[in-house]
Amino acid sequence: MQRSYTLRPSRLLALSLVLLCSASLAALWSLSLPVMGSLVLAMAVLLWGGYRLSLDANLRLRHSCVAFRLEEGEELVLVLRNGRHLPCRMSGDSLVTPWLVVLNVVSGEQRWGRSVVILQDAMGAESFRRLRVALRWGSRAGQAAK
Repeated sequence: MQRSYTLRPSRLLALSLVLLCSASLAALWSLSLPVMGSLVLAMAVLLWGGYRLSLDANLRLRHSCVAFRLEEGEELVLVLRNGRHLPCRMSGDSLVTPWLVVLNVVSGEQRWGRSVVILQDAMGAESFRRLRVALRWGSRAGQAAK
């Protein structure tokens, strides 16, 4: 069973983030806020969107997750763009759906967790299917395959 997964930039995630930021900006400008408040909030939305595009969709930042390895239990190791391997524990609020996987992980080195957002175009259909099976059924899937 495949336990290591390599991620590539996701066009679907980039498009989703652009649409989300656009909708947020449209909603923000429809509110009756002072101009300065609207500008500050618009800047926050644009900065957040740019950061998430660079981190999750384009995998351009040094601490972007470009690969990961599933370990025993709920353990996994994130491989960051700068070559660092970050051992983590998967949180119980991770999400696995047929079109989206959100791995919420907590590292012993960090005070807060992080999320790895994965769409099918970030790794290919067969790898994505294997990842979803491994996350949903864990070691039970490996036992059934034997």
